[in-house]
Amino acid sequence: MTGSRGRRTTGLLAALALAAGLIAATAAPALAASCPTVNSSTGAVSPAPSAGVDWAGCDLTGANLNGADLAGANLQGATLTSAALNNADLAGANLVSADDANNAEMGGADFAQADLESATLMGSLITTANFRSANLTDVSAWGSHFLGSQMQDATIAGVDFDAADLTSVDMFGATLKDITQDQNTTWTNAICPDGASANYYSDGCLSPVDVSTPSATPTITGGSLGGQSWYRSPVTISWYWADSNSLDSANCPATSTTAAGQQGAAVTITATCTDNAGNTGTGSETVKIDLTPPVVTVIGPTNGAVYQYPDAPAFGCSTTDPLSGVATNALPVLTGGRPDGSGYFTLTCAGGTDVAGNIAPPVVVRFAVIYDFGGFLSPRPAARLTPSARHIVVRFRLVMADGTALPSSTQAALALDYDVRATLRGPATKPDSSLCTWVAHARYLQCLIVTPRHVKTGHRNKYTITVTENLGKGFVTAPSDGPSQNPIPVYFR
Repeated sequence: MTGSRGRRTTGLLAALALAAGLIAATAAPALAASCPTVNSSTGAVSPAPSAGVDWAGCDLTGANLNGADLAGANLQGATLTSAALNNADLAGANLVSADDANNAEMGGADFAQADLESATLMGSLITTANFRSANLTDVSAWGSHFLGSQMQDATIAGVDFDAADLTSVDMFGATLKDITQDQNTTWTNAICPDGASANYYSDGCLSPVDVSTPSATPTITGGSLGGQSWYRSPVTISWYWADSNSLDSANCPATSTTAAGQQGAAVTITATCTDNAGNTGTGSETVKIDLTPPVVTVIGPTNGAVYQYPDAPAFGCSTTDPLSGVATNALPVLTGGRPDGSGYFTLTCAGGTDVAGNIAPPVVVRFAVIYDFGGFLSPRPAARLTPSARHIVVRFRLVMADGTALPSSTQAALALDYDVRATLRGPATKPDSSLCTWVAHARYLQCLIVTPRHVKTGHRNKYTITVTENLGKGFVTAPSDGPSQNPIPVYFR
């Protein structure tokens, strides 16, 4: 009886425990972010950061995140006190209520489209950072250094900029309202949302304009930019006039564009603006424009030239550019020809660019390298042939430019491929051609031209025999090597 009661009690406890487990499982909160560890000596973070990581609420004090890829990361409420985020990628990251105060370093960091609402950036070094289209609502940025940062199209509302350095910050197109600033806030050379320089305002972009003569903030807003600030197209300047008086829009051009074809290392664009009080101001901007592609020339062979084998000239490319200078030299590409360096070739020089980004058109030359004619072994020049002979026996050798005979294998291959022939021309006959064969034991080429049936005899009736070769684009006359003749005159007796 006692044992039975004990088993019932045990079962009841197990059931209660199971029920309690089920209730606990049902009511469990969502899992917290998995936070990394930060080495207190080196700042190294483990595991390493990655795009889209969830470090919401994590303590990253003193973390070394220089150059880290944290694009789209969730850092909501994270503590980044004294962290190093120089050149880090935080594009699209969630930094709502994050604490980056106390000299956090974020120079060159990318916060494009990031959400920094209510974040604390007090005393941070954020020079040349990218805040394009970011949300900076209610950010505390007391004493922060934003020198040269990009804030175009950002939402900058309710921000505390007391003692902040906004030198050369670009806020063009940004929403700027309800800003807190003091006498220690610096706006030197900053660009305001309307495109005008903060230098023309009495105390930052939200204060009254303090210039009585129209003043311009010239900004390049059109043109194809290449390297080293060179443009390869006409350039458009937007002036962004500012004046304490109202402006006369008819006399204050919004933009100016360089003339077609205008180029040089110092092209100056100017414009004037007259306000309704009759005051006239002038704006100017100097730009570098190179509209002309580099000049590419082929070094070595001449287009259409025929060279005697193997004396083709060395080849290459030359690239010059008198304005922005050469960025990439054109390179030679040789196509065509035969394995031994004879035949018909195409040389292309392409790929030349200048610093502005202009691309030179390809330059193409075509040339030939052909074998020399070493002279007739038979018949001899001006020979008197017998009309009754069945064949005219033509014998010769092909040679190199120095008169040395071509290798036997080369001449035999030409004969085998029917690429050498001899042709008889003269009065009362049609041109009569014969393919040539290689006579190995005698080491010469031989062609048997059938003697025409009706030839004219006598010294006044000159016939010619011409040796031609085909190295890829049809038969051409083999050039003579100095004293040799090709063609030669012959006569019938």
